[in-house]
Amino acid sequence: MKAFFRKILPSPLWQILHKAKAAVNNFIIDIKILLHMPLKKKRALLGFRIRAAEHCNLNCKGCNNFAPIAEPEFIDLNELQRDIERLGELFGHKCDYIYITGGEALLHPELTSIMRLARTSFSTGDIYVFSNGILLSQQTDDFWNSCREHNINIICTAYPININVEAIRAKAKAFGVEFEWAWGQKEHEINTFVIEPINLAGNSNIKKNFASCIRANNCVYLSHGRMYTCSFSVTLRHFNKYFGKNIPITEADSINIYDEHITSDEIMRRLSEPIPLCRYCNLKRRIIDWGVSKHEISEWV
Repeated sequence: MKAFFRKILPSPLWQILHKAKAAVNNFIIDIKILLHMPLKKKRALLGFRIRAAEHCNLNCKGCNNFAPIAEPEFIDLNELQRDIERLGELFGHKCDYIYITGGEALLHPELTSIMRLARTSFSTGDIYVFSNGILLSQQTDDFWNSCREHNINIICTAYPININVEAIRAKAKAFGVEFEWAWGQKEHEINTFVIEPINLAGNSNIKKNFASCIRANNCVYLSHGRMYTCSFSVTLRHFNKYFGKNIPITEADSINIYDEHITSDEIMRRLSEPIPLCRYCNLKRRIIDWGVSKHEISEWV
């Protein structure tokens, strides 16, 4: 809906409405903080992501997952099996959705095993492979059969890159697999990125940041036995390592799913609350043209 109105409204009017909405949202957040109200609603059902690969076969400027500067790294299947079985037990094997993503998910040599583990642990809920599409037309029948067998759909990002869309559509249709574009976009429609820069000073207002962040309690991740409320908290380690920074990532920034006292309700409550890392986000978002990363720190700060 937001994209629709942005297309039909004159730019000056759109800017006015956008600023008015931001002002109203900020006012509401201030009231919530003043009255000690919850900043985000606790979700009724768990929706989360699995990072099959940290790296990617694209090199997008300002990638919010830091994939261009991440070293090649695949999720360990033994660890994933322990973690997702544990999470499935905690949540009664029910979830809203699971995204198998990256980096680029299709780079993982045993992606079909990840798909099987996800469905075995969560019999109820939608499961998607989230991909940039480059490798989709090269997937074997085993991949497509696994998608159908485990009721797994494909979501493809609509970057302006050369992929064989017709071949992908034909393959998905032949195997009875649902295929769609991410975020309600159309083929080759994403020409810009929205960047939420890092505040290296670490002096942002934690509560305000969390309340207004579109990723917090929305881009939830399962990784290395812990749950993370946003993509920033689970991927920041790549930025720290590549640029020699030491932004602290503490245990308070994630949830240990093996804590003997943890429950599904406690996990959902904590995912809807601010974390210390929120002070390192600068939510004065900037829009950049989609392009190739030069691996410069200015892309992320």
